[in-house]
Amino acid sequence: MKLSRLGKFVFFGVLWGLAFSFLVVFLEPTPENLTLAVSITLSGLYTGLLYLTRKLWLRRLSKSPVVNAILLGSFNAAIIETLFLLVEKVFGASGVAAHPNLLIDLLITMPWYIGMVLIFVKVQNQERFPLGAVLLLGAVYEMGADGIVGGVIMPAIMGTPVNHIEFLILAPLTAFWQFIPVYSSMVLPPAWVLETAGPVERAGKKRWRRAFLPLLLLIPFSLYLILVMLAISSFGG
Repeated sequence: MKLSRLGKFVFFGVLWGLAFSFLVVFLEPTPENLTLAVSITLSGLYTGLLYLTRKLWLRRLSKSPVVNAILLGSFNAAIIETLFLLVEKVFGASGVAAHPNLLIDLLITMPWYIGMVLIFVKVQNQERFPLGAVLLLGAVYEMGADGIVGGVIMPAIMGTPVNHIEFLILAPLTAFWQFIPVYSSMVLPPAWVLETAGPVERAGKKRWRRAFLPLLLLIPFSLYLILVMLAISSFGG
């Protein structure tokens, strides 16, 4: 498969992100750093596996491309969230997954994933952004959910000090590129499914604004997280 310029840019960006994650493990081999490096890598490999086996499932999903793209992206989100939790337990880490209990973990995260995938698929079905851009958008979505909500808003609400320097410098330089393989299976395979319905011609710069519509979910998602955290705290979860 020949890569476009954008595809090459994304590919080398992902390599940089993965290399940095394992460099961190080498310099500071904590269970948490090892969990992150392995989970990010496995997330990318899972998307690669879907690509290699696409002939086995893509045609079946093409019968109802929009609905199946949403279901596929949501299913993959649950797979990745489960993967992170399993790797965390294998290495004896803590705090990497949203919660050590899988059901609570999914309760916390899946509303965001499902909503994000649903809006992305609706937009992608109309605009058909190139696949390299789709991967970058996935990283943008996680930067919003895990970076802004999980790394800034929620810690600030809970009274935990926020490292603004780390967020403003390390996040765009390293974490952003690590986010790409994590969200890749949530956005790329659904885009493949939508492509089976044929191309859609779009022109103009305004269409790119629609690509960021999933980020609007961050406001209700933040409120949802606050309610869930209060509920967990009340029940001692």
